[in-house]
Amino acid sequence: MDAVRCSVEYLSEFGDCQSHSVRIVQDGTSLFLTSGDRDVLIFNVQERRVTTVMQFDASVINLALSDDKHRLYALCLNGGLYCTLIPPQISSSSVLVNKSSEGVLHTVPDDSIVLKNASMQAFTVVEKILVTLSIHKSVWSFDLYEEPGSRPLHKLACFQVVTLNTCCLSITEKDKSVSSPPVLTCIYPEGSTSVSTHKSDLLPYLEPHLFRLLFGVDASLVNSPVILCGLPDGRICYFPLLVPTLAGPRGEQRSPVRVLQSLEQPVVFIGTCISGEHGPQCLVAVGQRGKLLMVKSKQTSLEGKKADYSFNEHSVRGPVLCACVDDKWLYYSSLNDLHALQLTTASSSSEATGTESQLQALTSDSLGVCRVIALAGPYTNSRGSVQLLAVSLSGRLLCVNLPQGSENRNVPRLPSSLAGQRVKDLLASIANIWERAESLKHKLQEKNCSLKRLNQVINVCSLLLDNHGNEKACDVGTKLPISCRGVARWSSLLRRDSLTLTCVLENSSGCTLEHGWTLCIQVHPLSKGPNMEGSSRTYSFPFKKLDSGQKLDVTIPLESTGGLSLPVKVYCSLAFSLSALFSPEASSPGVSQLLTEMGSISAPLSTLTVDWLDALRLEGSFSHGNIRHNTVTNGIQAFLHSRGVLTKDSDTTTKSGPITVMVRVSSELLKTKLHLSATRSLETCVSVLNWLVSPEAIGQPSVQSPVICAYSPDGCSVKLLVKEVTLGDFCSDGPLEVLEIRVESSSVAAVCGLHHAILRHLQVLLRDSALKCGHIKQLKAQSLFEAVRHVESLFKDLQDAQNQAALGGTMKMKKNSEILFRIFLQLRANPLVIL
Repeated sequence: MDAVRCSVEYLSEFGDCQSHSVRIVQDGTSLFLTSGDRDVLIFNVQERRVTTVMQFDASVINLALSDDKHRLYALCLNGGLYCTLIPPQISSSSVLVNKSSEGVLHTVPDDSIVLKNASMQAFTVVEKILVTLSIHKSVWSFDLYEEPGSRPLHKLACFQVVTLNTCCLSITEKDKSVSSPPVLTCIYPEGSTSVSTHKSDLLPYLEPHLFRLLFGVDASLVNSPVILCGLPDGRICYFPLLVPTLAGPRGEQRSPVRVLQSLEQPVVFIGTCISGEHGPQCLVAVGQRGKLLMVKSKQTSLEGKKADYSFNEHSVRGPVLCACVDDKWLYYSSLNDLHALQLTTASSSSEATGTESQLQALTSDSLGVCRVIALAGPYTNSRGSVQLLAVSLSGRLLCVNLPQGSENRNVPRLPSSLAGQRVKDLLASIANIWERAESLKHKLQEKNCSLKRLNQVINVCSLLLDNHGNEKACDVGTKLPISCRGVARWSSLLRRDSLTLTCVLENSSGCTLEHGWTLCIQVHPLSKGPNMEGSSRTYSFPFKKLDSGQKLDVTIPLESTGGLSLPVKVYCSLAFSLSALFSPEASSPGVSQLLTEMGSISAPLSTLTVDWLDALRLEGSFSHGNIRHNTVTNGIQAFLHSRGVLTKDSDTTTKSGPITVMVRVSSELLKTKLHLSATRSLETCVSVLNWLVSPEAIGQPSVQSPVICAYSPDGCSVKLLVKEVTLGDFCSDGPLEVLEIRVESSSVAAVCGLHHAILRHLQVLLRDSALKCGHIKQLKAQSLFEAVRHVESLFKDLQDAQNQAALGGTMKMKKNSEILFRIFLQLRANPLVIL
């Protein structure tokens, strides 16, 4: 079927709407439109703009104009029938708010309700009579009122029709799901005063001969308008409006309602068409599923018999959502397309067959406009072309212009020989557009994925920068969104013990560490000595994904080619390669190629320190096969080596017996800092020793004694003990309780390393939080003087050793080593107290 070439103009847009909720009424150049909400829009067709917005209290479901066109009737969802004056389109005293620059808002007051009936389904106003249709307990009720001039309304009559059981009709589930309100239409006879006074599309009429045949002589004599109602069950009922009600043989009032025909499907439209010498000669009704009824009078036969009328049924492509007619054409929408059907052809074909009730399928012309749910018109403009006003499902108001001469079927059409080629060209164009759209869609998806990954990376970096490598937070155990903690462990492989560091990356944030992130761990020895330059090592551990709540465990060796050197600094960080933002199969890898060398982001996580305390091995936790027993001489060399003093292999003075160093700390200070509640001296000493060696962190049993025996990383035995002593001559306030932390070992390197580690732990503990003491201890001057004199004497001995070292010589170097070692022991033999 060839399509009629018509043009479509876009007039305005009102928003999405439903097919069953749109109502449109046209009066000249004004269009009254509602989409099922509270607003009724008055649209000026010539100016192409909304001039007024009338707002009601509830959603509007039906509209009608009064006979004089000065009042608007609106049926709302709350059951109220409103009657209000149509405001002027320029200005109004009732304007409350200027809704837009193109129209004003007129709020309809509550006192405009003239009738309240929750069961009302439809209404119309004819000859100053208000006709309403309502349903109650399976009964359709037609109520007639005087047009509102006074209140309450005066009821003139009431006619009732019993509903039909629709189970016997062929109604599909699809039709049941579609709302089908009743259709009320008034048909006037040709020559009535209403038709002659108000020439409008709102007043369909019939030529007198057919009007008299269909509706009776009484209605024809008094020129009474006839109310036609298309019910959802398919019946088309009618009754004359101005004919007096007749009484039955027993005096009862007879209902004037008659059934003209039944379409056996919901009725969508009723109108008149095919004008003759005395007016339209055909009554047209359209059903929801495409049944078309045409009622037309027959001509007088040659024998002079009385003329009759015929009912011709046809079928068109459905479902029919809306329809309208002009002189010879029926325009209807099936949602997928807008169709035009020439009714004169349908009438002539039915007359040629001589049948009255045969259902004939008719072929209509496609106008190429889809998704139309409401129609108004048609009418002829000043240029002579037919125009239709239509509302689409998306809420757009369209003006469909049919070409001139369409009623004569002189429509330019595409030659049939080129139709196939045109279809092929259109399909090829659609395929090309589809391929381009798919390519653009794929690129957009890639960019969206890259932006999503980049946003995730920025969120992770923001979390990491808030805790910029905070060693303090790591030491005190503060829970961070993304943290990395380390634990030193001894492992045995091939009968050789080695110290390793197990780092645990924990993601406690709401972000996901996806592909592209790498855990970087840098080990930097703090000791300076031979073969120590460039000894820093970096380990990288890329991972695919780390969801929220997951952990990643990695293990690195702490011993390098030059041996184990403690203490060491461990720097943990997260690095992200920006090239991971782009998928490997990206269609445009230009940007990713630029990021291959320098496109990375690195954010610090934490800084750890592994010292001699972390590397201690308690007795019973390992095999003694690989323990090395160093002499005191080797310990002296190790001590000098750890301090960065380069010495050659030479004989040094040996010393028998263990070396002892101690650190004294105020008991009150440690109890406050470590939050110890123990009152007994033994419990306090055990708690402090547990804090130093941290057995829970390395998986060993808790220390139960204030004295522990262990082995240092170099294999020498060491002893750590904590005891509480009382200093009587130290403070002027009285005796001072202090905790004495003592280290004993025959290895100078172990003693120095553990002493340094204990001081570092205390330094970190005292630095992290401020101590709140009741008062400051008052020290005795005598004890301070003695400590100063002792340090001054040691300083003098150190200067003498430096002067002798300047002279050189092997014997001098040996003597200097002994002097330095003696000064080291004396400095730690009588230490000051940390308060």
